[in-house]
Amino acid sequence: MYFQIKIIPIIVNLVSSIIVYDTRVFKGFDNYPIFSCAGTSQTSQIVFSDTFPEIPKIIISLEEIDTNINNSGFILEITDVQLTYFNITISCPYQSVYAIRFKWYAICGGGLQVINYISSGGIVNNTFPHSMSNPKYGFVSLTGFLYNGQIDFLLQVSKLTSSSISVEINQVAGKFPNLLKIGYQVVISQYEIINLGLQYAPQNFISQTIQQICSQWFIFNLQGVNFQNSDNFRLNLTYNNSADIISYEFGKWIGQYTGSYHSQLLFSYQNIYFSCALIKTKMKLISAININDLPEKKIVFIDLNLQYINEGIYNLILNKTLSYMQLEVAMKSFERKFIQSSIHSQENYNHLQSHVIKYKYEKIFNFMTFYLAFTSPNYEQQKLKIIITTGSIELVQVFQNCIQEMTILKFEYIDI
Repeated sequence: MYFQIKIIPIIVNLVSSIIVYDTRVFKGFDNYPIFSCAGTSQTSQIVFSDTFPEIPKIIISLEEIDTNINNSGFILEITDVQLTYFNITISCPYQSVYAIRFKWYAICGGGLQVINYISSGGIVNNTFPHSMSNPKYGFVSLTGFLYNGQIDFLLQVSKLTSSSISVEINQVAGKFPNLLKIGYQVVISQYEIINLGLQYAPQNFISQTIQQICSQWFIFNLQGVNFQNSDNFRLNLTYNNSADIISYEFGKWIGQYTGSYHSQLLFSYQNIYFSCALIKTKMKLISAININDLPEKKIVFIDLNLQYINEGIYNLILNKTLSYMQLEVAMKSFERKFIQSSIHSQENYNHLQSHVIKYKYEKIFNFMTFYLAFTSPNYEQQKLKIIITTGSIELVQVFQNCIQEMTILKFEYIDI
């Protein structure tokens, strides 16, 4: 005999003061005439909104540049990164730099590597080794330059392999020698990055509207400039956002136009966990003789034709993407014990949210089967850990980032 019941879940939010990503705009070098930088350098400390569990990586996106007409420029350098802050130094060895504004992004984990580079000697194409085990995306982002005359250059990633990434810079005849020094970041990522394309803006640039997606950052990525040195070097980014729509303008506020090259990036900064989309529960009354032949508890991966019964810790690597991951969890029901389930269900983009349900023993059934379907993140490789103890079955998703593991399913016996 089978019984099917309707489940009314209890939603539990697990709160932590630890952060794994953070972002803000830094305006400490954008308050002229209080900020003055000519023939000198300054260092500022930028404090995170909370504490990271390990040292994060920092990505910089230039949003405003205001420098002298000639023999000027700046270099930004990240000089120290800690769990609660990072220090950044601006160097202005020549004529006045009036304002530099940038947005920073901090994220920790093994899914991201940031290489900070400042040229010494000649400015050439570079190939950098990296330590990413499975690199998928790469981009290069300008962090400063020194110039003396007209300049026209563009930085681009030319090649990404399993062990290195190459960056090339174009050399415009008659202008390239005026570029004295350059700084940039090279970012290699296993997180998804959608590149909406390279944009050239000889004058004021007005963007199309861009749909903002939860768990994604929009990164304005400056990759080069075309400066005619007929007026001060001026570039300024202004956002016109509303709800989930992003749009922006990029260009001058006074004076002559400065040409520029930038790309529009959508960066998925947060790992996506398996999330339960469907659960069905069936209760069955099995005779005393037959129930002894059944395992006390088991978990079955229906799509993979795998099941786990014995106590222990098992690692499971999925090398293919499943649109759904279908599971079956079966447990005997005992007097004076609840069966408690805790199932991850991603609602309102809160990755630490679980539905907790308790099932009480009834004389009309002694065996429970739970059929579950989890939506699957679109990753080429996914790692799961199955933990079976005397009193529980737990399914854990494993990532190479600061939150190393996340329990997406747990069934356990609880004393009444």
